[in-house]
Amino acid sequence: MEPGRCTFCCAIIHLFINVLLLILGMCLLGFGLAEETTQLSALISEETRIGSVAVVIGVILIVVTTLNCCFTIDGSSVFYYIVSFLVLLFTAMVALLIKYGVDCGTKVRSDIRASMRQMMHYDPESPGKTGMDFIQQMFQCCGVDSYRDWYNVTENPYIPESCCIKPECDTFNLQKIQHEDCVTNMMKSVNSLFTRITAVGITITILLPIQIAIVIFIIRCVKYDPVFQ
Repeated sequence: MEPGRCTFCCAIIHLFINVLLLILGMCLLGFGLAEETTQLSALISEETRIGSVAVVIGVILIVVTTLNCCFTIDGSSVFYYIVSFLVLLFTAMVALLIKYGVDCGTKVRSDIRASMRQMMHYDPESPGKTGMDFIQQMFQCCGVDSYRDWYNVTENPYIPESCCIKPECDTFNLQKIQHEDCVTNMMKSVNSLFTRITAVGITITILLPIQIAIVIFIIRCVKYDPVFQ
């Protein structure tokens, strides 16, 4: 294949991968915002809040890939800085995948359990709903590890109405309340979200070195290739 055509094909592949990275960056941003805007973000520590990390990485990837599209073909000097950002981004992605891939689920489960234990100091006479009410209704659950947790919170055994399968039930009738614990139900949502973010992160990590190699090739050839003159 002639050098000009080879370079042109690399530029097309580069553009295609760049568009994929842009889409993946948008996905990361969306998944991160979804995690940050749910009740989950208030229950886990900063160390395990992968949603905020996904938002930052998503925004950086969107900006870098957009600039990448703008400055690749004309061989602008700005493009050399973009390559450096891609290398740094690749390094950061590998580090984050290692960090959040090791016992992250266990840490999140522990954070959720500890936070919910603090929220279970429930006053049945207080007006309005508490954070625990919202969680139990949203995730259709009752108690931290079991509905029996409520028997240890108050002097008189009391299960709040937010545990009801149907509104305003008799909570003394155990057949009318949720029997799923909140930690398990919340972890289903957490694991689903983490799986999607991790899948996108792995895909980005695979594509970045390919993109960097193509970019370096284009930089070396674009100034001397008649196709781009």
